[in-house]
Amino acid sequence: MILRHAAAAILAGCILVAAAAPVPAQQAPASGGDAGTPVEIMARDGIEWDRENLRYVARGDARVSQGDKTIEADTLTAFYRQNQSGNSEIYRYTASGNVRISTAGHRAVADAGVYDLDSRIVTLTGKSLKISTATQQITARDSIEYWEAKDMAVARGNALVVTADGRRIGADTLAAYFDSTQPQPQQRRNAAARQRPAAPAPAGTGDRRLERVEAFGNTVVTTATEVAQGETGRYNASTGIAVLSGNVKLTRGRNQASGDVLELNLNNGLYKLSCKPGTGTSCVRGLFVPEKRNERQQRP
Repeated sequence: MILRHAAAAILAGCILVAAAAPVPAQQAPASGGDAGTPVEIMARDGIEWDRENLRYVARGDARVSQGDKTIEADTLTAFYRQNQSGNSEIYRYTASGNVRISTAGHRAVADAGVYDLDSRIVTLTGKSLKISTATQQITARDSIEYWEAKDMAVARGNALVVTADGRRIGADTLAAYFDSTQPQPQQRRNAAARQRPAAPAPAGTGDRRLERVEAFGNTVVTTATEVAQGETGRYNASTGIAVLSGNVKLTRGRNQASGDVLELNLNNGLYKLSCKPGTGTSCVRGLFVPEKRNERQQRP
């Protein structure tokens, strides 16, 4: 996944250029970051050093790796320039075709990707966009950006966050903020397990925790028992509370309720509907359908 450490560590540092085909290894310009750790680039069809356009191009099952971090694509390109000291430095990477980026804890897939080292923003585009970790998955139709400095992913177009417990937050645009410093629930429950050496985790299963989500446009929050809709929303992963605003509607089975603002506790199912200040209480409405005896008996 392209998250805080993945974007810079995968694509920054001194680059040692190599190839799966018999192409001579080359030393590319440095780009800052973990300059002491080389990044190795491999490609089936070879690597081109385009001096006129100041770039390196790796083609055919191209792969960039640094430690346990990798980026793979049909074609990888590194652009470089001269800095104020007169030294060459890489300032942008592009990847196209079957883009896959992974670390020990994150995995991202896209058709194309751009990493701008100046802004520290990674932009993914194409079909089937996805960023995933052990505890959540983010998908979008139009693009996914990772803002390294803010530790934030922005998904645009039918954006969706799905958590490990099945909660779904969808909207036209989503901003998901992460926190990798907090232990996972399983780690807190099982102190003994933390004392034993852990087996290496597969890519996309690291300790990256969702902190909060901000949603804009056609917001929908879904659990196993209810669906909440509104114009905008925010979700706090630590408290399990989602707050939706603007023409909100809550559906639970055949029961429905509506209002201006909805506060829904996804941990216990409690909710509070309210009106905007100054509009009175007439905006809150509810339709509750009594259950039949056999329906109650069939409920799990």
